[in-house]
Amino acid sequence: MSPLRAARLRAGLSMEKLAVAAGIGRATLYWAEVAPHRMSERTLAAVAKVLGVTPAELRP
Repeated sequence: MSPLRAARLRAGLSMEKLAVAAGIGRATLYWAEVAPHRMSERTLAAVAKVLGVTPAELRP
């Protein structure tokens, strides 16, 4: 399981709710979970902010 997915599940958020809160598309979030090493810095920062974690915690 990717660190991003684990953090999302700990926060109790669906992919849809996290994507909306982070201002990104659901497909972008899906690919960020499947291939976290390819996540853009912008996406990483937006998702980390919503989840209340550091960007480094979401990288594999």
